[in-house]
Parts: sequence; structure tokens; C-alpha cells
Amino acid sequence: MIGHGPKKAVSILLPMKLYEQIKTLSEESQRTTSAYIRQVLRVYLRYYAEHAEEAESDPLIVK
Repeated sequence: MIGHGPKKAVSILLPMKLYEQIKTLSEESQRTTSAYIRQVLRVYLRYYAEHAEEAESDPLIVK
């Protein structure tokens, strides 16, 4: 399970409009912005693992 064990801090630059969207969604879900981004990444990685064989035709799979 992702979330336990050693952690690594990363820094990313986001366009302001994207950051504002993430901030709004994080507030609506009562999460910090960092926690919301971690959750989005977990959901995406789970989706990717389940749909990797459909990667060519699935617009949600980023290569």
C-alpha cells in the first residue's frame, strides 16, 4: 500500500490556474493541497495498473 514507509519530498511547478483548481477541490474534500495531490496520484496509479493493457486507446493513460 502506498503511504506507509519512507517518504520523499518533491517540488513541482504548476500553472496558477491548475493550482487554483486543485486548491478549490482540496478544500471541497477537506484535504490539504498536498494530501489532495497524493490522493489524485494514488487514484491515477490504481487506474493505470488496472487499464495498462488498454493504454493505446485510453486517453487517461499518459505515456
